[in-house]
Amino acid sequence: MAKRRDFGKRHSEIVHLTVLPRTKWGTPRKKILIYYSMIHTPYGKMLIASVPDGICFLGCGNDKTLLLNSLQKRYPYAEIKKATLPIHQNARKFFTKSWSELEPISLCVRGTAFQGEVWQALLDIPIGNVCSYGDIAQKIGHPQSARAVGSAVGQNPIVYLIPCHRVICANGKLGGFFWGVDHKLKFLNSESDQCTKENGYSGWEPTLF
Repeated sequence: MAKRRDFGKRHSEIVHLTVLPRTKWGTPRKKILIYYSMIHTPYGKMLIASVPDGICFLGCGNDKTLLLNSLQKRYPYAEIKKATLPIHQNARKFFTKSWSELEPISLCVRGTAFQGEVWQALLDIPIGNVCSYGDIAQKIGHPQSARAVGSAVGQNPIVYLIPCHRVICANGKLGGFFWGVDHKLKFLNSESDQCTKENGYSGWEPTLF
């Protein structure tokens, strides 16, 4: 279990999100350049990637080829190169140190305006708390769009920093998770001791299922 961290309650306190449309992410003739590196976290290995304006991808797992394929699929008009950058190292500290030691973390990702609304709402879910897809739909002003919210949550390109793992089904079941439900459960259980229940959210209780 990850060590308790004395940081704030919401990722939005230090993580800043910019969402740009597909047209800003290169063309077959004019590709963008993305740099990636592997980082080690209390949750295992992660592949982090960035453009000059911020981190554009974070995925978890031991299969580097699978991670790189996922990165390339999300940014098909990108040339991907390996390089360990300060922005990557700063993001790594997010998992292990006090937020007081961090520089603000900038994210710059490809997505639609609706996806951006959903991902921003995820940044506001307090650590140790969870909510449903329907709750997110309500919070962004689209109460009938729980299914669309679920799709946007599933397409989140940045694991953990954008905490899509804190969204579960209305019936209390975990729901799906792109990187595997075992990772989702590990994230939630490790955060449970930092839970102070807040209005509009539910506290997560550690579980083995």
